[in-house]
Amino acid sequence: MGGIAGIQYLESSLNMDKQMLVQKMLDTVKHRAPHCHVEAVEQGITLGVRYHQQEDRSRVMAHDGSRDLWVILDGEVFHSSNTHEYKEKAISDAQIILQQYQQRGLKFLNQIDGSYSISIWDGEQKRLLLARDRFGVKPLFYLKLSNIILFASEIKAILASQLYRKSVNLRALNNFLSYGYVPNPDTLFDSINQVRPGHMIICQDGKITEQAYWKFSYRQDKSNKPEAYYKEKFLDIFETAVSRRLKRHNDCGAFLSGGLDTSAVVAVMHKLKQVPFKVFTAGFEEERYNEISDAKIVADHMRLDHITTILRFNEDFPQLLEKIVWHHDAPFSDTSAIPSYFAAKLAKEHVNTVLTGDFPDQLIGGSGHQAKALERLSSDPVPYRLLRNHNLNNLVTCLRWSAGSTTVLDKIKRMLYRETFPLEEQRIILNMPIPELLKQRLYSPEMLRVNSEYNPLLVARSIYGDVKEYTLLDKLLYFDILSYAPDDLMVKVDRMTSAHGLNAISPFHDLD
Repeated sequence: MGGIAGIQYLESSLNMDKQMLVQKMLDTVKHRAPHCHVEAVEQGITLGVRYHQQEDRSRVMAHDGSRDLWVILDGEVFHSSNTHEYKEKAISDAQIILQQYQQRGLKFLNQIDGSYSISIWDGEQKRLLLARDRFGVKPLFYLKLSNIILFASEIKAILASQLYRKSVNLRALNNFLSYGYVPNPDTLFDSINQVRPGHMIICQDGKITEQAYWKFSYRQDKSNKPEAYYKEKFLDIFETAVSRRLKRHNDCGAFLSGGLDTSAVVAVMHKLKQVPFKVFTAGFEEERYNEISDAKIVADHMRLDHITTILRFNEDFPQLLEKIVWHHDAPFSDTSAIPSYFAAKLAKEHVNTVLTGDFPDQLIGGSGHQAKALERLSSDPVPYRLLRNHNLNNLVTCLRWSAGSTTVLDKIKRMLYRETFPLEEQRIILNMPIPELLKQRLYSPEMLRVNSEYNPLLVARSIYGDVKEYTLLDKLLYFDILSYAPDDLMVKVDRMTSAHGLNAISPFHDLD
């Protein structure tokens, strides 16, 4: 929807044009939205925001002079505890956040549902707040130097300040080579961190503290209602979520892959809108990867305006990869970023907003790796279960082996290594871009030390530890919701749509 940036000087004597600095930061992310406003709030504090339409400025920035409060926002609020009252008064999203903060203090986000990154300057408390939505849909990064705090929607905006000397975070690099993405709150830049989903950063008196305002948890329904009840309940919640977003963006289109996720969104849109709308699909020349024919069946059935594009990789492909890396501010291993980039480019030629089908796999188990894990669990041989032992894992890890070897002995060693992990950790092991055993052959002594001190699997284990008594499927979903979705899936969606100034919204992120 746009972007935010700002700077806080902890020493007012520093001589620098802070408005020009924040303007420079926001100029670096002008692809996110065309319009920009920078406000020197008071000595030492400057805030800025990017937005799509001139009239949007009041929606993403709010001010209360009586209490010296300022709010800037990237994203949207779709529901709050006072939604009906706010509608009657035509209060903007930023004003909703401002009023909730005035009423509830640091608990201001408890009753708000939306996709957002927020900054609040509280002049009375001399306090800067940075907050990010529950599922990490909108990005927010920050850097604390000795006497300066910088924040922005993209890392490149922080780099544009030229106040930071670039340095690689080796721990994050090691994690990237294990997961294919950088788990929050790290980034590949040393000292530049993400605000974690469902968290806020409080900057006060030269100190930074982190506070969680929400965390996903399972709720057990012991009422044992029939399956039909839950189907109806899910549909009711889903239709409400789509309706909330259509009321804000009635002229939006949708991505359509032909899969159940996007098709479900499009079907509910069709039911609610009752008029044709545009849907967009990016396909490949290779038939086995091409989803256009599946999407066409759905679009034709509902008589929608189906707009497609075919991806063709020519001599410009290296430049395309460089552009995608630039938008991600780092290497990114999820190859679906490429069709996402072209689908967003196509959609922006016709609409400003699309509804997407992102996130149901993480909510209700639609991914292939989840199905494979459950199939494996149902036919799990006793010998394999006996292999899952921490001490045996340590022993197998120490065995010598040859990288890339196809000998029977080395294949057995790799199989034994994999099978000594619990099934939920095998989800990580099987998908590692650079497996742990291969690191022993590829890494320098320094990186081997980093890998030893900061075992990448500790990230997954800390997440799985929250649900250690739950089923295998619950564990897999929990990890995907807390790690894969915000650090891979939503990064891809935000960066590839924002690259073209396209607003992308998924109803599956609705808090209900």
